[in-house]
Formats: sequence, C-alpha cells, structure tokens
Amino acid sequence: MSDIPVPPEADARIEQIVGAILGIADGRFDTGLEPGPCRDEIDAIMVGINSMASELERTYRDLDERVAERTALLEQARDKMQVLAYSDPLTGLANRTALIREIEHSLDRHRRGERAPVLMLLDLDAFKSINDTHGHAIGDRVLQIVAERLRSGLRDGDVIARLGGDEFAVLLAQGTPRPLELGRRLLQLINTEVDVQSIPVSPGASMGIAEATPGHDADLLLQEADTAMYVAKQQIRDKVQEFEPFMLYERQQRAALLADLRKALGTSEIYPVYQPIVDLATGGWVGAEALVRWRHPERGVVMPLQFLELAEEAGLLPRLTDQVLNAALGDLARWRSAGVVPDSFVVHVNVTPAELHMLNFPDLIRTALRRHGLPPESLGVEITEHNMLSGDSLDRYSLLALDRMGVHTNIDDFGTGYSSISYLNKLPVDGVKLDRSIIDGIPNDTQQLDLVEAVFGLINACGLECIVEGVETAEQSEALVRMGFRHAQGYFYCRPIPAAELEAGLVERFGAGAVS
Repeated sequence: MSDIPVPPEADARIEQIVGAILGIADGRFDTGLEPGPCRDEIDAIMVGINSMASELERTYRDLDERVAERTALLEQARDKMQVLAYSDPLTGLANRTALIREIEHSLDRHRRGERAPVLMLLDLDAFKSINDTHGHAIGDRVLQIVAERLRSGLRDGDVIARLGGDEFAVLLAQGTPRPLELGRRLLQLINTEVDVQSIPVSPGASMGIAEATPGHDADLLLQEADTAMYVAKQQIRDKVQEFEPFMLYERQQRAALLADLRKALGTSEIYPVYQPIVDLATGGWVGAEALVRWRHPERGVVMPLQFLELAEEAGLLPRLTDQVLNAALGDLARWRSAGVVPDSFVVHVNVTPAELHMLNFPDLIRTALRRHGLPPESLGVEITEHNMLSGDSLDRYSLLALDRMGVHTNIDDFGTGYSSISYLNKLPVDGVKLDRSIIDGIPNDTQQLDLVEAVFGLINACGLECIVEGVETAEQSEALVRMGFRHAQGYFYCRPIPAAELEAGLVERFGAGAVS
C-alpha cells in the first residue's frame, strides 16, 4: 500500500500537538494550539487537546484551592492543639508542660549570662473546704479569680501557670531583687475576700520561692519551690517562704519516714497503747482510750505527732485507724471473754472528720464489731477536731448511723477554739472530751475555775456527757469532783500503757484471772 502524502502544514500541527502533550505532562496547560482552516481530523485533535488542557487547569486550580484550604484548617487545628497542649482550659494560664519549657528557656539564658530566674509556687489553703461547702462551680470560679489577680500583679513577661487542682506557679524569667516582697504582695491580692454568686470567699494561699543557681534544671527548681511552699503551709502567719537547702533534707527525711510507714501498716509495728478513763467518784476504770504508737525498727517508738500528719497527707489515716480499731476491739474481746473487764467497759478510738465523711464508715465500724463479737455500746468513737467538722449531711449521716447502732460518739479537743455549743447541737453526739487547756491553772486561777464551771454547765444543759482530758495533779482532780464532773483521764491517774499493763491493772481492780 502506498504512503498517503501528508501536507507540510500537517507536520507542523503534529509537532505542536506533541509539544502541547509534553507541556501538559509537565504541568503547563496554556497549550496555545490554533486549529487551522482545514477543519480536518488534526484540527479536531487540537481542539480536544485545548479542551482537555483547560479542564485540567480548572481541576488543578480547584485542587490547589482545596489543598490551601485544608492546609489552613490543619494549621488552625495544630494551633488549637498547641494551645491545648500548653494551656489550662479553666483559667487560660500556661500549664505544667508550658511552664517547664519556659523554665528551661530561662535557665539557658541564665547560662549565657542573663539574670537567674525565680520560681514561685503557691497553693490555696482553703480550697477543699470551698469545694466541699459550696460546690465545684464556685471552686472553679475561685480558681479563675486567683488567675485574674495573679495577672494583675505581675509583669507582661512573667509566666503564670496552673499546675493542677489549686496549685499555681509564677516564673519570673528575669528574676527580681525582692522576691519575698513580691510574694507577700501577690498573696495579699489573693487573700482579699471576694463574692462569688453572693457567697463571700477568702481563698488564702501559701507560697514557696526558689531562685535558680548554676546547675539547676527545671525539675530541681520546681522541687525546691515546692519544698519551700510546704514549709510555708506549716506557718501560722507569714505564708511566704524562700527555699533553704536544709528544707530539702527535712523533706527527704519525711519522705523516707512515709515510705517506712507504708511498710509498717498491717504489721505489729503499729499497735495501740491505752490511757484509762476514770470514774471520779470511785476511782475505778470505766474505759480506756486507744492511742496509736509505731515501733520503728531503727528509730524506736515513734510518737503520733511525728507521723499522724504525714499519714493524713498521704491518705493513710483510714488504714491506720482500721488497724488500731481492730487491735483495740480484739484486746477488749479477750478481756471480756476472760472476765477481766465488766460489760460496761468502753474502748475509745479516734477518727478524723475525713474518715467520718466516708460513706462506708458506719459499715466499717459494724463489720469490726461483728468480727470481734462485741456489742456496739462497748465502743466509743472520738472525732478529732483539728480539721473542724462541718455539721453537713455526711457528718450527720455517719453520726446518726453510729448512734442507731449504739456506738458512743464524742467530740474530742472541745474548747480549743473550733467548737461551739450551737455547733454541737447540729450533730447527734453523746458527749465531749474537754481539752486539757481548759483546766490549766485550776484550782488556783479562780477566773479559769469559773470558766470551767460555766463550760460544764453548758455541756450539761445540752444533755451531753463530758470526759476531762489532761488531769495532771491531785488538786485538779479534786476540783473536778467538787464541780460535779464524772469522768476524767490524764497522767495523774495513769499514763498511756501497753495492753499487757492495762490488763494487769484491770485484773488488780476487777479481780479476774489473767488473759492467756
């Protein structure tokens, strides 16, 4: 078959078509193909290529716009995630992650010769009480107000962070010449009373301050500021404390003691001693208060003042109380079965308001009594009052449950400044333990004697029983008898003694055989 001749103009158009196709493949859509006058198949191909290039251009343009839109959305999402990653959603302050990052940046600048950064940690003193009393919505608003007040008292370049709960931090990246003065000024701002939904609230706070030195990293600076804040919380007045190296050693010692306490729980290292409660008319022992002791394998006997606060901070008090409760009830059950004590003998055990707020607390008491086969009236529960009872529904629920069981209930440390007669009337309790400070000075101090008589009259008017604590002299005991008090305890009658010594004293008084 002979070749069909191709006109010269056709060759030129084919070359244009090939060039356009190569351009499209390379991402260029301005083909510029101009069909000729022939209107033949080659012209049709050129028109088709032009149309395809135009469509591809629109498609790519739309795709570019979508990519740009999606990229913008992704960048916005990234920015939001970064905000979430580095800020506290409630207050809008920086969070712990952001604070650590800023501390490290400040420390890097300090290594290059800039001023040492100063870190302030502060913790609200009454925040749990605010939450428990007024609810979390009020608590959240208080946190926001604290954040606002911190912002108002600091420079623009200072970093304010909420580390969680009611703990805040202030990083003075460029330091300050008078950190204590600034700290007190900030606390004054925070401590100012504020109305939240018509509720007057005074948060109060404690602050620890640490200044970086060569060799510091973020974790160490945080640890030192936190240690200083812990010391500040123990103070009564000035609640601002600068870090000193000895504080870290003391805290490390406390941490070691806490670790040992955790190991001791559930072992014989934790045990009760007993202080008898005396019938003032007869001198007989009508009961005994169980007091916890810790026989440490290296430190010897550790007194409660050295570890009870530690146990409370670590949430170990319920376990500690349960161990003492069961040990005391076990001792009482043995004494009763052997006839060492009469059925009227009562063992008293201390609990805290926090334990009383446990919904299952009455069940724990009921279970312990059943375990040892004892009637409820053989147990007295003393509610310690250093963290004042609120008289709320949980208090009343637990106390009413104990009352219906037949367990004796007493408010301990009455007269130390927390209690009031009106407060006692809100709670279904059987009696009070009159604090030793009330009887100091009697009978020689006539004014104090009048006060004791007045307090006794009010207690009787409320229909409550009263046990006087801390009797140390015969004169005090005789004065109490003259005023009509029925029961007391103290060193004058007997110091706290181990179970075996109490048993021996009971045998002597009640004439029963020894318990095996």
